[in-house]
Amino acid sequence: MWVAAGSQHAWTGVVPATAAAVFLVADDRIWRARRKPWHDPLVIAALLPALACGLWIGIGGIVTGVGRGDAGRLLLEVGPGLALTGLVCTLVSYHGRHRP
Repeated sequence: MWVAAGSQHAWTGVVPATAAAVFLVADDRIWRARRKPWHDPLVIAALLPALACGLWIGIGGIVTGVGRGDAGRLLLEVGPGLALTGLVCTLVSYHGRHRP
């Protein structure tokens, strides 16, 4: 939500941040409903769009040429993109090893 509120750019901040939040909530609901503790392919596949959103947040501003200084790029793109990517990868591992 930090990115969605602070980026002020729809396609490199608001849309991917909101989409990632939606996919993360949906994935949690799927994981709890299916109650499978060992690497359920549907649960993992549901997290892949959130992973792509995290990567896009990290590089989208660079690719599209959003004008920001170094501090702005680190605060609103690279840092949150890396954090979201790490969170999603951790969730894939967590969902594969723990019961809902």
